Amino acid sequence: MWYDNARLVDCGIDYFTTTATDPPTAKVLLVQAEGLIFQEEQSGYFTKPWRMKGYSGWKCGRVEHGWREEGAIVRLSSSRAASHWWELYETTGRCSRIDLQATYRLPGSPKDAVFDMHQEARRFYLGTNYGPKITIWSDNREGATLYLGCRQSQLYFRAYNKAAESLDDCWSNCVRLELEVKGRLTQSIIAYLVSAEFVGAGVLSLLSQYISNRGISSNIPTGLPGSFYEPSTLATDELKSLEWLRSAVGPSVEMLCSRGLLTEVLESLRLSKLIPECKGTCDSL
Repeated sequence: MWYDNARLVDCGIDYFTTTATDPPTAKVLLVQAEGLIFQEEQSGYFTKPWRMKGYSGWKCGRVEHGWREEGAIVRLSSSRAASHWWELYETTGRCSRIDLQATYRLPGSPKDAVFDMHQEARRFYLGTNYGPKITIWSDNREGATLYLGCRQSQLYFRAYNKAAESLDDCWSNCVRLELEVKGRLTQSIIAYLVSAEFVGAGVLSLLSQYISNRGISSNIPTGLPGSFYEPSTLATDELKSLEWLRSAVGPSVEMLCSRGLLTEVLESLRLSKLIPECKGTCDSL
């Protein structure tokens, strides 16, 4: 089976959305969001304007927040959701979306594992006229994703090759299981999570129940991963910008400099003034 000799490497809350509709709570929520935005800036992300459904605010890395006449909204993703969802939920007591995830490293192909799960779900509902919409997607670069349900469904499941989706080697040979929960179901999901021994155990139990009830083998490993929150390296905006400079600009700079145009290159990149200023700053340290 797909889970044979699999190892759990990550699990927890992967996405969280909360709102506040009364002014005092909205103010507290926005103060909390601004603190998280500051932490994201310190981590190397850039703050940008953000708008959604009448909300206006800011996005930085894994944090989005905004306000409108009816109140405020905050959305967290990835490790920010894993580590800060509860403090925001304590403030508002509201949740419109929460995503649960578990990520497993396999000895074999994650793409094959995704197709195994697809076949199990199809067999389970074969000959019936009920059940979720079952969709499989793949490409020629080992990318593969199984979807159960629709985007509008209160329960929307995904299983996919995490390395192909993220293009990050730290997720090599990993398959990720995600359950997106929306609407009124979020309250019962949160109640279940906080009643578990710890949140990770609740996440694994809910994911196992969900796939088992839809015909997918659920004897998934539950050993604790080394970290519930994030891989060692984050692809921040700073790192992405530097990588773009290396790959897109670097070759042209090398070619122009080889033709004796160093001065022109420095002027074009606006470095002719910055370099002396930076040198003066470094010399004064």
